[in-house]
Amino acid sequence: MDAFRQAADWLEHGRPGERSAAEEAARFGVLLWDVGGRRAYERQEAGAYRLSLVGAGSVLTYEVLGVALGDLR
Repeated sequence: MDAFRQAADWLEHGRPGERSAAEEAARFGVLLWDVGGRRAYERQEAGAYRLSLVGAGSVLTYEVLGVALGDLR
């Protein structure tokens, strides 16, 4: 791939590391922290709060039903 085509692809879709970060954010919610390749995301949905821990090819999600995000802070 030539440099111009690669630059156009990055402008349209983001660089490879940014793509995965954007995909994770769309899937898991707002990034809380990122330490040593492990990330924590939170998402408030109707009737549930979710905290997802992502890293090393695995995902662990805690779900608290009937709780608003503001109640946990």
